[in-house]
Amino acid sequence: MNVKLIFVFLIIIPFSVFPQNNKTEAALYNIGLGSIGSGIGALINKKPHEKWNKVLVKGLWQGAIGGYLVYESKNILSKILEQKTWEYSWAAKMVNSAGTSIIENAASNRDFWVQWNINIGFNRIEFHTKDKFKVKYRIMPISVALFTVVALESKFEWKRTLQTGEIIFSTEDDKLPNVSATTLGNIVRFSNSSFNNFQTGAHEFIHIYQYYDYNFINAYYKKPLNKLANTSKSFNALNSIFYWDFHAGVLRSLYLLEGTNNACYFDNYFEHEAQFYSSGIFNCE
Repeated sequence: MNVKLIFVFLIIIPFSVFPQNNKTEAALYNIGLGSIGSGIGALINKKPHEKWNKVLVKGLWQGAIGGYLVYESKNILSKILEQKTWEYSWAAKMVNSAGTSIIENAASNRDFWVQWNINIGFNRIEFHTKDKFKVKYRIMPISVALFTVVALESKFEWKRTLQTGEIIFSTEDDKLPNVSATTLGNIVRFSNSSFNNFQTGAHEFIHIYQYYDYNFINAYYKKPLNKLANTSKSFNALNSIFYWDFHAGVLRSLYLLEGTNNACYFDNYFEHEAQFYSSGIFNCE
């Protein structure tokens, strides 16, 4: 697969769709992103004896199913504000994990049911179901770095973490000037005055799901990583421990690209989406 073509797809996908102003548009975006991202990955991971057109079609339809589940998971997050209950985050997380797992399988050119994953901060738990069922724990190194950065100047909130299934910190208001909370990768930090704000929480959790939206990119590196693991015992040991979350850099680059020359704060695709699912209220100030 031409590397330039892959790059073009990754840049075009988030910005070629219209803003998510209704649920139909939101569903189309998530289905399209999952489908195209998986289709490209399936071609990259195609086996020599496989026909490219069959591999592509399989990747596209499996990715579309995963994308639809991702969309539904974001809808469930909106219940946090509607019902004023943090625990809806767990229900959304289960559905999101299923959707992103299907997309990862599709991008890796695997059957959709072969592997299921759930992420809690830098912790990744994999459930392998092919041939023999097994559970594997892996660490996301970039997420570890982001966790460390936030932990150094914030308070870890055990109760809210257990309530939501997401890694939550809090800090004094003056350490987060002009914002209620921030999400760094998949780590959330609330200001103390906004810690119990359900809308803020739902908004930030959407940013976490955006972090996972691009997991399919990691499948693009599967072949070279496996080749390196086969030639290096040291890297093979690291590869079994770590899940290389390369998608973090791609998402951050896209976010910064969206943040240039904006009319207002929500004139950023990723902020617009987070606000769409958390409250649907957009103020340009």
